[in-house]
Amino acid sequence: MYQTAAAAQSGPALPTDLMLRGPLKSRPAGSPPNSLPLPPALDGELHFVSGAGPRLALYISRLDAGSERGNLTPLVVVHSVNAAASAAEVRPVFERYGATRPVVAIDLPGFGQSERGALKYSPQMMTEAILRAVEYLQGLGFKRPADLMAVSLSCEFAALAAVARPHWFRSVALVSPTGLDSAAVMGAYEPDQTKEKRMLRRVLEAPLWAQAVYRLLTSRASIRYFLGRTWGSVAIDQKLLEYNLLSVQQPGARYAPFAFVSGALFTPGIGKLYTRLQQPVWIAHGMRGDFSDCDGLPRLRAADKWRVDVFATGALPFFEVPSLFASRYDAFLRKARTQSDAARWRRRVAVGLLPVGAAGTHP
Repeated sequence: MYQTAAAAQSGPALPTDLMLRGPLKSRPAGSPPNSLPLPPALDGELHFVSGAGPRLALYISRLDAGSERGNLTPLVVVHSVNAAASAAEVRPVFERYGATRPVVAIDLPGFGQSERGALKYSPQMMTEAILRAVEYLQGLGFKRPADLMAVSLSCEFAALAAVARPHWFRSVALVSPTGLDSAAVMGAYEPDQTKEKRMLRRVLEAPLWAQAVYRLLTSRASIRYFLGRTWGSVAIDQKLLEYNLLSVQQPGARYAPFAFVSGALFTPGIGKLYTRLQQPVWIAHGMRGDFSDCDGLPRLRAADKWRVDVFATGALPFFEVPSLFASRYDAFLRKARTQSDAARWRRRVAVGLLPVGAAGTHP
């Protein structure tokens, strides 16, 4: 096991509502025993990270950069959360950007190739998974702050991670984020609580019928139905459907989805947490389907500083309009890079590495 230098350094104290359990520690685990007959979701190098928390699976592109890694900005992508979730959901992003830069797609705990089973799934566990993935990248030589993109409920985990470790992330992209509907943004932020309905959780997990309920929830008809709600159309991605059907058949697959369905992965008032993001923020959402409600954005004071793009799609616009999605995201990244360069220049002036007059002449 190793601890990266970034994790060992002492930084500013975190807000009490964002404290993580102990130091983040990760280690490459080679190819751990894995009897799951689940093929890789993406065409990338599959890495496993063990340590403080469940074993994580990461798909990583462009590791041939060698000594150049320290000068590259990785893109970290996090899939949504549902009964059949995995990194397969971000395939268009991974394939498009993986050809030109390092891209890392995470299988969150309980999903895909990551550890499954009866774990204590929580927003904190998912947040720590993102931070452990970034720390692992730092151990591989990627020293620059990452661009972070997340989808749906995982936007909440991404925001928690970016607020907890602001210097680890250059920008934050939230695709069809939860917690931005009109009702949600009016609620108080409760970092130590979730929206879990405990009675529902107990009913779902009753040993007598838990597996039968899960089979019903993850039948071909059910998965097709929920993908249709995501797309807001019957024109879903067939390759994603087929991979989902393989993923839900793996041992221990029901536990994380049951935590999701019962509300245990949602944080009350997360909209207030979004406003604490220090990085440039891009919000992208569609107009169709059941998972594209961002009507509460005008109520957030920070929203006028964020870039918001609305697509005539469902909740996963990168599947339906990949070129348009990429062009809008690229425009956001160009501005974020300029802002990041300017901030870094100002910091160098502040610590005396550059003369004061240089502050207004950065590239």
